[in-house]
Amino acid sequence: MIAPLSVPYRDVRASELSWSLEAPDQPPLHARHHRIGPLDVEVRILGASHQIVVRADGRLICRETVACRDAAPGPLPSAAERELDDGFHYEVRCEVRAVDAAHFPAWATALNDYAGALPDATIAVFPAIPNAVTAVVVEPLPARLHGALWRTWHTYPQAGGGGEVVATRTVLHRAPPSGGAGGGMPGLRP
Repeated sequence: MIAPLSVPYRDVRASELSWSLEAPDQPPLHARHHRIGPLDVEVRILGASHQIVVRADGRLICRETVACRDAAPGPLPSAAERELDDGFHYEVRCEVRAVDAAHFPAWATALNDYAGALPDATIAVFPAIPNAVTAVVVEPLPARLHGALWRTWHTYPQAGGGGEVVATRTVLHRAPPSGGAGGGMPGLRP
């Protein structure tokens, strides 16, 4: 699903982004719900950032926010894990990559094409800035894990044609994964 955003693009650097599980609900520019077993996974596009809200039977399980927040400046953690209510385990991995001007437009196009081919992807674009893309893909985990996986990519074009790509991969599950943290889960790259 492509969601054109009708707000101006705000020039952001990856170093300004922060991650939180405690941030309050943010007003989305676009929202989409995914039902995964007993979980309702709501994707909230906040412009060049996101908030994922997960509920089970109407109860809040998780609220992941990756955004520029004055109260909590960046940078993003490379990894974080938390034990949550109802026996859920949360893991996130974040990667920030600088991409030079010669490759940045192709990277943004490839991300758009990759996510656009996936049925459960949400792609937010700023029509006036074609290389500014936010893509979120939500997938179920194998049944034995009782949970969901979401991957996000945010492209931040900068003066001179290059930019930064921020990728996250989050796993929310009840059963412990076999083979250690992140074993066998899809990577950060599209």
